[in-house]
Amino acid sequence: MTIWEYLQDPGPWFNTEAYTPFQIGMFTFGAILWIVVYVLTIRRLIKVRELAIPFIAVTLNFGTEITTSIFFVPDMGSVLVIAYWAWMVLDVFIVIGMFRYGSKQVTTPYLKQRFRWLMAGWLPLFFVVQLTFILQYDYPMAPLNSFMINLVMSAAFITLFFVPSVGGSSKVIGWCKFLGTGIIGVMFYMKYPENNALTSLYVAVALLDVFYLGLLYQVRRPVVADAATV
Repeated sequence: MTIWEYLQDPGPWFNTEAYTPFQIGMFTFGAILWIVVYVLTIRRLIKVRELAIPFIAVTLNFGTEITTSIFFVPDMGSVLVIAYWAWMVLDVFIVIGMFRYGSKQVTTPYLKQRFRWLMAGWLPLFFVVQLTFILQYDYPMAPLNSFMINLVMSAAFITLFFVPSVGGSSKVIGWCKFLGTGIIGVMFYMKYPENNALTSLYVAVALLDVFYLGLLYQVRRPVVADAATV
């Protein structure tokens, strides 16, 4: 369903025919935790002029937000349609911040100098790929695409932890991502228990997120001075 079809017949606030109240509650709670991640990311952009989310995840995520807000509206009810639009609006500010400060995550001079041009090309490219994939292959609410992006994001967070030019990583963002994604993953497992590909994505993302949280508590992040001595 597109947003235009939805506006003609919005349907109920919560779709209890397709999802149980418990599943809706789990997804809604996970969505709220992800909104916290976005708000904290924007706050960090404003306060310290730094992108708290890996730039590769931002470029991928924005394509998903546009697709699921306009061309593949969630079928869980109007509350979740509003939540997806909230994600997309918040993501606009994060994308702007990526163009302004995302190059701090890049250590290769050639890529760093061309960072904005690369992002300007990647955003539409990744959007088209995700739009066609979601429309042709994904389930309602786009869990396959979303968890594949989450897998990339989780791996990228681990890599970003060791970039000396980036400031301290946020434990709150790490926990909200882990819990928000995990709760939504359990909800989708309840909905699609037969899909082994989705199950493997849930487990892989959770393992990487746990590893990242371990880094936040157990490992001292490198700083620019450390990198200069290598």
